[in-house]
Amino acid sequence: MNPPTDRAPVLVGVSRSQADVWAVSWAADEAAARGLPLLILHAQEWPSAIPPGVTPGRGGHLWAAHFRAAGQALVDTARAEALHLHPELDISVAVAEGKPGEVLRRIGGEASLVVLGTRRLSDAEAPFARSRGAGLFGDLPCPVALVPRPEEPQPEQGGTVVVGVDGSAASEAAVAWAYEEAALTASALVAVEVRRPHSAARPGFYEEARLELAEALAGWAEKYPEIEVEQQVLTGHPAYLLAGVAREARCLVVGSHGRGGWHEALLGSTPRSLVHHTHGPLVVVPPQHQGRP
Repeated sequence: MNPPTDRAPVLVGVSRSQADVWAVSWAADEAAARGLPLLILHAQEWPSAIPPGVTPGRGGHLWAAHFRAAGQALVDTARAEALHLHPELDISVAVAEGKPGEVLRRIGGEASLVVLGTRRLSDAEAPFARSRGAGLFGDLPCPVALVPRPEEPQPEQGGTVVVGVDGSAASEAAVAWAYEEAALTASALVAVEVRRPHSAARPGFYEEARLELAEALAGWAEKYPEIEVEQQVLTGHPAYLLAGVAREARCLVVGSHGRGGWHEALLGSTPRSLVHHTHGPLVVVPPQHQGRP
């Protein structure tokens, strides 16, 4: 799998889910802000009884034609919506055969960012739900963004970008992406480090944590002097605290691995708490997506 290039598209996956409407809008905004093309992708998983290449006159041919046309209509409708928001945007569409996860892994490897819609769940639903996007964390060389329906309209410019910091390589990549996002959207930045509660009992804990957080951000203030930055050190469960800080943010940015922090919060015992309960877009950045101050 080749790493994405500077002109690699923002890829947004669409299905028949209503959540994808918001994903298309957010992906179009990102592509426009970054000066990148937008690729709208729909994966069609064909039933075993009717193969994609069924020929005229064979059983299921009419159904297959309607099925293929329905997929094309999905991406065409999404393209019209994106063009309405950004008429100047370079937009292409694609309908690919295969299971959605497999298609996204195959085609998403050439993207600069993969965007998917997600549905916010209740506390009762979350333990039994599976996010189609969470399975891609760490599998792609580019960031993956999960976008729920916004509770409040989001402006194209301004607001706050929240980034989780834990000192890992993926955290460094997340900080780089978050600073870039804040600069492109004229947003403020909130950098948050979450420590386990038992750590707070150590003498000098907060001074040490604040120093580590400042070191993780060192150099970025010089590169982006226009960005207003707030630093927070909190103790508790990383997923719940980050979701709370980012409740009204433009997006929450985290790395896909860490020192028992974000990797555990995203993929361990509490993944659905962060994936399904963030109130805005969640962007998960892999460690190989590095940036330098």
